[in-house]
Amino acid sequence: MAEHGLKKIFSSLLGKRDDEPEESQTGASQSTFEETVIRLRQLETERSFVDVRFPGRSDKSYQSLILKVNPLERFVLIDELFPTHGALFVSPGDEVEITSVRKGIPLRFTTWVKSISIDEADGIPAYRLAFPHTVEAKQRRSSFRVAIDPGAGLRLRIRGPDGDKLLCTVQNLSYGGIGFTCQGNLTERLRQSHLLRTSLLSIPGLADISCDLAVRSFEFRRNPYRHTVVGARMEGLNAAAERQLKQFLANLQRQQRRESEKS
Repeated sequence: MAEHGLKKIFSSLLGKRDDEPEESQTGASQSTFEETVIRLRQLETERSFVDVRFPGRSDKSYQSLILKVNPLERFVLIDELFPTHGALFVSPGDEVEITSVRKGIPLRFTTWVKSISIDEADGIPAYRLAFPHTVEAKQRRSSFRVAIDPGAGLRLRIRGPDGDKLLCTVQNLSYGGIGFTCQGNLTERLRQSHLLRTSLLSIPGLADISCDLAVRSFEFRRNPYRHTVVGARMEGLNAAAERQLKQFLANLQRQQRRESEKS
């Protein structure tokens, strides 16, 4: 019943207004409402530059910053455009395409200009955009990865070169993939075999999840200590483990969204 209620709330929040332009769809990975909020908050917090285009109005691209993300009032506020002459032709109702790159992954969303405000002190404009329905991410992986706080208590145990169990720290997690770090240099071990069998994922409050990990990437780093960063696909999950993982990720995304709204 609670899940049904949440779906109704999200459906209401994501309902299209009659005066909103139709959003074009691509083959890129589409985000849920929680994922959209998280991705926009990340761009806002990290002060990442975004490229701004006005399809049908100009072929030029302008740079800006996301100043504020407000999913409750359904708007995204962006800073003045650079070069500044881009402000000369912008009007409320104009369609906007925003693109950026975060950690090597291209992000894109389309929306429209709700209003333009001018700072009384310096005359610099800011643009309030309608909250986008989705943020497309052209990811090589098929599932959205959720960042894991180091203090969340998630741990991963894999077999080391000598068959001993190595304790690893989970960095991010999705329905089918995992990113983690492990002390020491494991590059030789991973070159010999990209499959880490009978790995064990521990999530506080839940039963341990046993799976095989098909390694997709790895990198040895010396700072701030000697460790190996690994990205892998989870294989061999049983039905119960899949349901458990999906429920945990759904709850974690909701929690991260609530915390981002408070900040």
